Amino acid sequence: MKYIYLFVAIILVLTASCSYSVYTNAYPHIKNIQILSFENKSSEYQISQEFHSYLVNKYQQDGRLKISTLNPDSQIEGTINDYRKEILSYDNMGNIIEYKVSILFDITFTDLKMNAVIYNNQSLLVTESYTPNLSDSNPNIYTTEGQAQAKIYEKVFDTIMKNTLEKW
Repeated sequence: MKYIYLFVAIILVLTASCSYSVYTNAYPHIKNIQILSFENKSSEYQISQEFHSYLVNKYQQDGRLKISTLNPDSQIEGTINDYRKEILSYDNMGNIIEYKVSILFDITFTDLKMNAVIYNNQSLLVTESYTPNLSDSNPNIYTTEGQAQAKIYEKVFDTIMKNTLEKW
């Protein structure tokens, strides 16, 4: 009987110690965030609003920080300095096969509680390619400029998270 209690105790300890979260927060005092609209210096009219909406949605989905406009603990701000769409490759007939979209960001993540800049990158250049008129259903091959932009936004969000909340 003594061994049964010992066995149950060991199982409970092991079970409790294995429950952990894959999400971390290197700054536990930061509970919410204000995401300011990015200044747009590019030729793409809607890109600032699209990127702002994307960031708000991603932070809401992530759940580690709540979106706040009143007394936020942290803040993201920045500028979209450039947007380029370039031809990446042609086929044998001279038709365009692939484009490359590049967006140049200036991003700052500030801890407003400690009045400290946690992350700043004044020249974050993120690129993605897409292949229009492709009938392939591969999810890793983008066929529209909008899909390439969305992937760029995702890469920027991941970069911000890796350099702020997930920083060890």
